[in-house]
Amino acid sequence: MEITLKVADQNKTYTTNFISARMVRRTIEISKDINFENISPEELDKLMDYITELFGGQFSRDDLYDGLPSQELLPAITGCINEVVGRMAEVTKGDEKNA
Repeated sequence: MEITLKVADQNKTYTTNFISARMVRRTIEISKDINFENISPEELDKLMDYITELFGGQFSRDDLYDGLPSQELLPAITGCINEVVGRMAEVTKGDEKNA
């Protein structure tokens, strides 16, 4: 998973390959608690903190707010959530065949 932010007038790409079980739990928790259709500033802060946590603290909430283009804000958030949930779906897909 990767995210590109503008830092000091240059694009910098951050990556994470390891998604812990705790982050899966956090993803479920955050996606359940947020109203994406009418998001509040406080909810947006929670989502930005979630992405920062997901990427292991490689950047701050302020780095996200300042370095992520506005049109990429919601796609970046939903993309991160979908990727974590998607990885879980891939793992459990094999279990359906055996049920």
